[in-house]
Formats: sequence, C-alpha cells, structure tokens
Amino acid sequence: MASKRFFFDFYQCNTISTDANAAIQSPEDVFNSLFVEYSENPTRTVRKVGSKLIEIRFLERTRYGYRGVIGKHRANDLPHVAVAGGQEREILLEENENLLEKAYFHFYSQDSVLIIQRNRFCYSWLLLSKYLSSSSQNTTVNPIIQANSLEWLLRNEVHIKTLEIGIARPRNAQIFENVEHDFNNALIATLNGTNSAKVNLTLRGDGRADDPENRYLGSRLKRALTETLETFEVEKLKLETQDIETGIQHPIDLVADKLVYYTDVELGGRYPLAASIWDALTQAKDSKNDELAAYFGVGGQRVE
Repeated sequence: MASKRFFFDFYQCNTISTDANAAIQSPEDVFNSLFVEYSENPTRTVRKVGSKLIEIRFLERTRYGYRGVIGKHRANDLPHVAVAGGQEREILLEENENLLEKAYFHFYSQDSVLIIQRNRFCYSWLLLSKYLSSSSQNTTVNPIIQANSLEWLLRNEVHIKTLEIGIARPRNAQIFENVEHDFNNALIATLNGTNSAKVNLTLRGDGRADDPENRYLGSRLKRALTETLETFEVEKLKLETQDIETGIQHPIDLVADKLVYYTDVELGGRYPLAASIWDALTQAKDSKNDELAAYFGVGGQRVE
C-alpha cells in the first residue's frame, strides 16, 4: 500500500479569561465547549477568522481528552489542473463549495498539549489561537520547544547576549491584565503607547563592557519568556546565548526549535487512511514523552 511522510507538531494551549463576570476557563473547557457545539450541530463550529473560514470536521471525546479534524475552506486563488504537456483548465466549484484543507489532531487534557498534523495550507498556530478564542477568553497555542534548547537556556551559567522578538497585537487586549514580568509589561506599554499592530525589537548587551554583567541581558529575562509566548502572538523569538564559564555560544529560536515527530502514513488513494493517521498521532505522543516531561518540568525545572 502507498504511503506518505507526515509531520506532527506539538503545542501547549493556554487560556486566560477576559470577562470578569465569566467563570475562569482552561483549554480543556474550550475543547469541551467545542465538543458540545459539534455534538449539537457541527455547523456551530464554523467561524470566520479574518478572511478565512474554519470549522471542526470531526471531534470525539477520548480517555486522554479529544481527537478531531480541523478544516479550512478556500474559494479563491484556486490552482489549475492539467495533463503534463497538455492544456490546463480551471477547477470549477458548485455554488457555496470550497476547497477544503484538513489536519488531524489529538488534544491531551494533561498539560493542555495539542499534537496536530502539519498542513500549512490549513492552519498556522496563530490562526489556531484565534479560532479557539472567544469574547470571554483568549486561548494561545504555543510551540513546545525542543528539550535540548530548553535545557541549555535553563542553565544558570547561560546568559542571553541578544534577543530578537516580533509580536503582533492580540485580538483581545484584556489578556494584558495580570502580566507579571517587567519585560512583558514593557512590551505592553510599547504596544499601547504607539498603537502598533506589530512590534519588532532587537535587544543586546554591551559586548565591549568591562563589567561582565553588562555584556549580557538581565538574567530575569529568560524567566519571562514562557509568559511572553503565552501572552502575545509571537512571530519571532531568537536568542543568542553564551555559557559564561566555557565561552560557548549557542543560538536558540523559540519559534523554529519546535518539538516535531514524523512517520510514514498509509494512503487510501491520495489521502491518509484515518486509522493510520490516528495511530501516527498516538505514536507521536509516545515517542516524545521524555521531551514533554523536560518541557513541562519534572522536579520544578520549568521556566516560569
């Protein structure tokens, strides 16, 4: 049977209530609500996110949380079809029909982990965040970082030389409430003070300073980065770090250094067999349990 290599990305969901009169919600509550809507009428999950039409195509409760399929509709910029060397023609759609891009996922209630089939035509993690958010809560979907990058950053002797960050203003500004770290409050002040839709910043220590402490950014900064990823729509977060004892330098990209699993999935025609891709998602979780334990912190080692 034919097969194709599929990639699966790992994310952590975080939910902040934005309505003081509403009950505090968690990512599990968000998926519970989606499940109720889907069970009552699947069309209730159809939402317009910007210019994109997103919906849940399948959702099922499981012992670990949920498994499902998310879909994005596309009706413009459609490709042509052709025989090699022959004439091409447009794809003709019936009225109200769209091209549909899909991605399979597992949501784990423990640690609010989302593992999802990579399909850049279907979603981005920023798009997922907006889809899962509502008027009463803001849900962010943040990449889970490779354990080796996180372990390096956690070391006390590792300091940050430079930081490049690009953020977009969240759709709901009420998520700015209860932000703890000075760095993130400074970002909020920058957004509010300039009415910016996006901010790109480069921060660096004074590499020529006589005092070693001034050659690096403040040590408290790396403790703020988890909150940064949970609070903002982070499009770029690159660090140049150095071990002050050995002098070894190491670049970290907290957006690109994501936890990833890949495997070959059996196809039924041109599309993956559902049973095969569900199995692949389970294998993805099982294969990365050690990395997930390192990320979420065994023994209180999580960066917070």
